[in-house]
Formats: sequence, C-alpha cells, structure tokens
Amino acid sequence: MRNIGAICRREFAGYFTTPIGYVVAGIYAVIVGLGFATRFIYYAWISQAPATHNYTAVPDFEEWMLSPFLIYYGLVILFIGPLVTMRLMAEEKNRGTIELLLTYPLRDREIILGKYLAALGMLAVLIVVAGVNLAMLLYFTEVEPVVLLFGLLTVFLMGAAFVSMGLFASSLCSNQVTAGSLTLGFWLAMYILGSLAEDLPATMRIPEGWPGPVANAASFVYAVFKEFVQALPLDAHAEDLAQGIVQPQDIAYYLLFAAFFLFLTFRVLESRKWRA
Repeated sequence: MRNIGAICRREFAGYFTTPIGYVVAGIYAVIVGLGFATRFIYYAWISQAPATHNYTAVPDFEEWMLSPFLIYYGLVILFIGPLVTMRLMAEEKNRGTIELLLTYPLRDREIILGKYLAALGMLAVLIVVAGVNLAMLLYFTEVEPVVLLFGLLTVFLMGAAFVSMGLFASSLCSNQVTAGSLTLGFWLAMYILGSLAEDLPATMRIPEGWPGPVANAASFVYAVFKEFVQALPLDAHAEDLAQGIVQPQDIAYYLLFAAFFLFLTFRVLESRKWRA
C-alpha cells in the first residue's frame, strides 16, 4: 500500500506541477457552468408558463432537469478525460523512464493502481467542480441531498470506468496525443455501436430454409449480441442512477468495466517484460 500511495501522490502532483490539471479543471468548470445555467434558466421559464412550451404541467425537476444534466456532466468528462489519462503510461515510455520504473522493487499492480488512483483523484477534483453547481439546487429547489449524492456517484462511476480504459490506451502508446486519440476512439466506437443497436429489429429474421436448431441458435446469438452492444455506452447505465434509483446491474457494469481494462493494462505490462 505504501508503494501505491507513493506512485499516486507523484502522479497526482504531476497534474498540478504542469498546466494540464488547471486547464482540464478550468475547461470543465466553464462547460458545465454554462450548461447548468442554460438548462436551469430554461426550466424556470417552463415552470412559469408550461403551456407556452407545450407542457400540460410543470415537468418533474429530477426527470427533466437533474438526471439529463448529470449525464451531461459525465459525458463532458468522457470528452476531456483523455487529457487526464493520456500521460499516465505514455509519458513514461516517451521519456524512457518506464524501464527504470519497472526495475524498482514495485509490482505491476502497484504501478497500475497508483496511476489509476491518481487519475481518480483528478476525477474527484472535477466532481467537486460539478458539485458547486449542484449545491445551489439545495437552496433554490427541494431536491433531496441524497439524490444529488447519488447523481455525483453516477458521474464518478462513469468517469472511473472511462479512466480505466484511458489507462489501458496509454499503456499501449508511447505518445500522449496518440493515447488520448485512441481513448476517445474507443469511447466513440462504443457509443456509435450502442446507438446503432437501438435501430436493430427486436428479433432476427431467419430464412425459411434454416433447420429449427440452427434458427434457434442464431436467434439466441443475435439477442445476446444486440443486448451486449446496447449496453456498451457508458452513459446507457446512468439514467436511473442519476435519479437515485439504484440498479445493481448498473453499478456492476461500471465496476466490471473498470476491472476489465485494469486487467488488460496489467497484461500489457507483463508482455513488455516478456519482450525484454
């Protein structure tokens, strides 16, 4: 644990000894602040005259405003997240310090977990920035604090899953820009596949000449594939959590997602030792 803590402190300090930490936090504060103000003002207009905006009554605040906005918070993190993760391993390779790091009396999991926790620390800074906006809702609305906490937890889970994927991409590259681009490419691919899966037919069209067992197997594989692809986007599991509705499968998705990419990162470091 001491080694993990030392690596974590070193990496986290690196965000603020260079401009990257301030730039990321500043960009995030501006984007989410503008989004929050715009959405909240628009909701206030709707509340004053629902019929003017084609509403029969004042829409539910948590469903119309809070949940979509929390998901928006998470999506902004996913877009600027590569700036946080791209340096984690790629910078070590670019500077030639990865070999020195691997020769220290450190285990691979200590290196990976230390860097991952440092990125989570930066993620926590962004969550605090988002929390400043949400804290104002406690004064202007009747939203329960527990709902806001669950919302921030949702954003953190989304970010934690994304950071694990970014760490994996960084372990594959020796250039920070390439690592950031690869991370963003992974996420966009999952998002696009999930969006396309929504337009797929509910059941597979089986040709008439196929035998019964083959047709049943094909239908089963298609159903599993469709459900898997629909579940790929990180924001697909956030809607209920953002409203304080706890679904164990949603939390399990984020935890397993993070564990999977941390495992892949561990294998990348192992393969580097084998090549050496």
